[in-house]
Amino acid sequence: MIYIYDILLNWTKEERLNEFYEWNLEDDLEHIKKIPIIRVSEVMLKDLLTSKVKIDKTFLFKIKCKTESYFHNDIDVIDYAVIVTTLKKALAIELDDEGNVIYRSALLLDEEDEVLEIGEELTRMDIDYKVKNKNNKVLYLTRKEEEEKKFLIKEIKKIKQNREKSKLNYLYKEFFSDELNDFNSKIKVLETEISKEYSSFHNRIYKLLKLSTIKKK
Repeated sequence: MIYIYDILLNWTKEERLNEFYEWNLEDDLEHIKKIPIIRVSEVMLKDLLTSKVKIDKTFLFKIKCKTESYFHNDIDVIDYAVIVTTLKKALAIELDDEGNVIYRSALLLDEEDEVLEIGEELTRMDIDYKVKNKNNKVLYLTRKEEEEKKFLIKEIKKIKQNREKSKLNYLYKEFFSDELNDFNSKIKVLETEISKEYSSFHNRIYKLLKLSTIKKK
């Protein structure tokens, strides 16, 4: 088994994977002492990136207790974890004792480069696995863009529930030229625009609403 040593991982259970440039200090960061690397097919890596996957139990024995992490002054053993790689990308996964992928992590850029180099020397391993639930809506937004959209949905919902007419009128006038007098019609237009694919509109209205929130405080 080939290993990479002394790397940082950011485990997540979420459908979207946080790339290294989106990591925050409050994330579930773990300093890994060593973790095995295996080379897999492009198809398998794509499934691991976009779907809920269960890997055959026979594979678990190959990686059992081979990953170690630093925990304060001690070494903590992770039961089932591995980095899978093609010649283009690498992904760290942690599995439960049934073979279900429960956590995933992207890698820091220089550490991923090191894994890709190692991958060139490895023979591709064929691993039996099952796609349990395919995510056809892969999220291509950055973490920041996704947070902005969530904030906007929440704020428009507040405006709607509290019937904040002056705030709605101000927002509508800033971004739309047509004349609408009806409160519900304006809300509908804003909700429709926010639900669309992320654009500069989302960022501009986010900044405006964020500013009003700060002023209130």
